[in-house]
Amino acid sequence: MRQPSIAEKQPADATSPDGMHRKLGAKGQRTRQQLIDATVALLETNGLRDVSVVDVARAANTSPATFYVYFKGVPEAVLAALEGASQTSPELEALIDRDWLSPGAMDDARMFVDRYTELWNRNRNIFVVRNLAAEEGDARFYEARMRQARPMMKAISEQVSRAQAAGRTPGDLSPTACSGTILMMLERLAAVGPISRGEDGVSYANLKAAAAHHLAIMLGVHAS
Repeated sequence: MRQPSIAEKQPADATSPDGMHRKLGAKGQRTRQQLIDATVALLETNGLRDVSVVDVARAANTSPATFYVYFKGVPEAVLAALEGASQTSPELEALIDRDWLSPGAMDDARMFVDRYTELWNRNRNIFVVRNLAAEEGDARFYEARMRQARPMMKAISEQVSRAQAAGRTPGDLSPTACSGTILMMLERLAAVGPISRGEDGVSYANLKAAAAHHLAIMLGVHAS
């Protein structure tokens, strides 16, 4: 199934400097999207604090005044980009929904880690910025992070509960906490794995294999 693009998921309105919302026409939607795309592109080589409204306007071939028609500042443009970024997909949902107590689960755990880190890195620029801002205490980015994590957290939590019912995972663990720690591990792996140097024999592939093992054990897979 094709995933909706960022443009397709953006709301067709804008926030003017006085905080009022108004509907956008086709031209306005295109301009708004150009500003979002320019912001995301600049974040590839710059931190959030290093990107200014002037930088974004210049990259989008427009003016700062036009930028402020759509966004209050660069963080708001990033939050708009996050509205169209997902941390799940039909493939991932199908993988996590499998019977983890049946044969072949370890292979599926490895595939899940591969697909999850691939998806995360498609939105790497804004996810890295989102997580840093959330960890620095920006409630808007924290809420964005949690909103995007909740569907997969819920799916993993349900599988942890099944593993507990089968006596495969300790019953005194919180399924929600288990799913949260798994996703934190995978997010960090996705963020640093691609830039790891493979020193001391710890390559990205090694890290993903270890993560898959942890995931599988948490979901009740017997180690072989």
